[in-house]
Amino acid sequence: MSNGLGTPGGACGYAKTGITYNYGNVAAASSKLWKNGAACGACYLVKCGIKGVCNNEGVKIVVTDRGDGDNTDFILSSHAFETMALPNKASQLLPKGVVDVKYERIPCKYPGHDSLMVKVTEQSRFAEYLSVVLLYQGGQYDVLGIQIYDGSVKQWKDMRNAYGAVYDLPNPPKGTISLRLKLKNRGAVKLVKLDNVIPRFWKAGVAYDSKVKLA
Repeated sequence: MSNGLGTPGGACGYAKTGITYNYGNVAAASSKLWKNGAACGACYLVKCGIKGVCNNEGVKIVVTDRGDGDNTDFILSSHAFETMALPNKASQLLPKGVVDVKYERIPCKYPGHDSLMVKVTEQSRFAEYLSVVLLYQGGQYDVLGIQIYDGSVKQWKDMRNAYGAVYDLPNPPKGTISLRLKLKNRGAVKLVKLDNVIPRFWKAGVAYDSKVKLA
């Protein structure tokens, strides 16, 4: 984007939210880090080490896209890239394009968004096709899968990982919708239920508050 922020067309499926996610400090993850889309929403602290140009604080980024550069692990937005620079040194850092960095996975925190949101994507069609993406997932969780509860048969059904962080299901259950997330954190896998997170008469393009905090 010309404004240096994120992109509405990222591979994670965050759509317009991807433009301003994490104040524009976002990145595309390489194939090595992509994890079949489980990398979406992961947070990292990234620092460059060019003396006299890079600061000591680095930048906290969120993965919103997929992309492979010149032997790089991340492709940072321009805004994130220049945030690694010392004051008045961004003009020296940006032209370099590719720099050596050190990075580590860190917990995600979103001021003003303490709980996980479930967005019904714009591609959804009420009662016929449901597509969802998770927003503002805290902690250091990888989303390995999403299930939906079908009360008519009293069973949890797997949603399809359509792409990136987007999961979908044709002919979704009627009534309010409960989801169950399969999450992985530092090797440990757990299930988290989101009871009645999506209302009966849901609308495409609307994000619903799960009231669940992942920390």
